[in-house]
Amino acid sequence: MTAGVPTRFLVHEDGFVPKERYVSREFFDLEMERLWSRVWQVVGREEEIPKVGDYLEYAIGDQSILVVRVSPEVVKGYSNACLHRGTRLADGFGCFADGTMRCRFHGWQYALDGRLVGVPDAEEFSLPEGLCLPEVRLERWGGFLFVNLDPEAEPLVDFLDPLPALLAPYRFDELRFRSYRTTVLPANWKVVVDAFNEAYHVQGTHSQILPWTDDVAIQYEQLGKHSHYGRLANARSMLRPSPRVGMRDEDVDEGEILAALVAGLGGAFLAEERALVDELRAADVPPGTLLERYQERRMELLRSRGFDVSGLEPDQMTSADDVYWFPNMVGPVYPGSAILFRMRPDGIDPDHTIKDTWVLEWPRPGDDWEMPERRFYPDWRDKDWGLITNQDYENMAHVQIGMKTHGFRGLRLNPRQESNILHMHRVIDEYLTS
Repeated sequence: MTAGVPTRFLVHEDGFVPKERYVSREFFDLEMERLWSRVWQVVGREEEIPKVGDYLEYAIGDQSILVVRVSPEVVKGYSNACLHRGTRLADGFGCFADGTMRCRFHGWQYALDGRLVGVPDAEEFSLPEGLCLPEVRLERWGGFLFVNLDPEAEPLVDFLDPLPALLAPYRFDELRFRSYRTTVLPANWKVVVDAFNEAYHVQGTHSQILPWTDDVAIQYEQLGKHSHYGRLANARSMLRPSPRVGMRDEDVDEGEILAALVAGLGGAFLAEERALVDELRAADVPPGTLLERYQERRMELLRSRGFDVSGLEPDQMTSADDVYWFPNMVGPVYPGSAILFRMRPDGIDPDHTIKDTWVLEWPRPGDDWEMPERRFYPDWRDKDWGLITNQDYENMAHVQIGMKTHGFRGLRLNPRQESNILHMHRVIDEYLTS
């Protein structure tokens, strides 16, 4: 035992990851007790609750948190249970239009600041003065709302370090939702995170993109509790296919690769940005300069729309910062847009995960932005997510089932290409054993 955690659950010194971390009810319960109760986690974004009285609910395990805009500048988080008999006060999202939170069961009422302000037949009770809904710590960064169930937890900015500095040029506070999709996947939450925290699986699962993706050149780094892969300073930045396809240099068509790259990342590029590829290909630019020309033109296009591109480098116009925000958010970030995946256990079920897919973008100056419809798919097969994502989702069910096979003992990770996954597990162990 290490600090009350069975040694068989912990990551081995050589990096071996026991399978129980993905399939064991006992390990799942430890995570609920020692991880999810102590980490900062994203509950939503500021633009979801723009008006006083707007709220959203966030559930993690069997805990429900109610996030409420109390005033134009103040947002608070509360335990989502009436002080009378524990009834959940609200579900999903909406607005307390009259400025009070009213229990649906017996009608107890709370002001937006959490104070109990109304009890039917109050004279029949002996209630202490000053009853309020218990507050949950809530802090904000980059337009995101974070909560932490631990009142003694470190400040959010310390928890996130060094991500705020890395992501500052992307101006997350100016992004807004373009789409919001949620589904349930038949796998442990870490299986889902893992699928988006490494590119080692590209050659096995997404071989169709190897002609325009140099997966071998991708670099990985760990950043405090978090991690990062993709566009790093020492990664190559050329229009080249994966060396796995064995293509000769003289057979490489840079225009074809750039077109496939931009089309394959269509969710991150606007129509005008995709059209630039055809324009440049028609211009017959000198060999070896197409990528640079496109990067310059895309930066000009963003700037012409009124977007602040200061702090961004040209090579960021065609590559992503794939960032893992410990413990449960990951996704590629591009100039002007981001595609983020938020994963969490589906209630107290270790074999199923709620996954949100958020597409964020810079709205055009002067446009009237409205929150898009939140769409929920109880079974991921109810929607076509696109070839690449469908392939990932198919894998997850096979991973979860396969891990339960008696002959499988644990994960043997690639020390470079899967280093971010191992790092995540080691950080989890720090929470479990402290």
